Amino acid sequence: EDGFETMYNDKGRVMVLNEWDVVFDFEDAAGYMVDEIREDLHYELAPCAPQEFFDAYIAAHAERCNEEWELAKKNPIW
Repeated sequence: EDGFETMYNDKGRVMVLNEWDVVFDFEDAAGYMVDEIREDLHYELAPCAPQEFFDAYIAAHAERCNEEWELAKKNPIW
């Protein structure tokens, strides 16, 4: 048990949330990730739950880019 429960929308798509409970389609959110960071995390974490990956990406983006990722914000614009 990894402690993460995968959520799905009514169309069967995987959903994730940021710390403000803003919900995102995981595949759509992945398109807004920096390729290098996303690929490095995939190599380090796979297989893992989508929410775990999303949370790890938020932290890695902040560390490597010295800024909050747009989808981590309370009112993201995307």
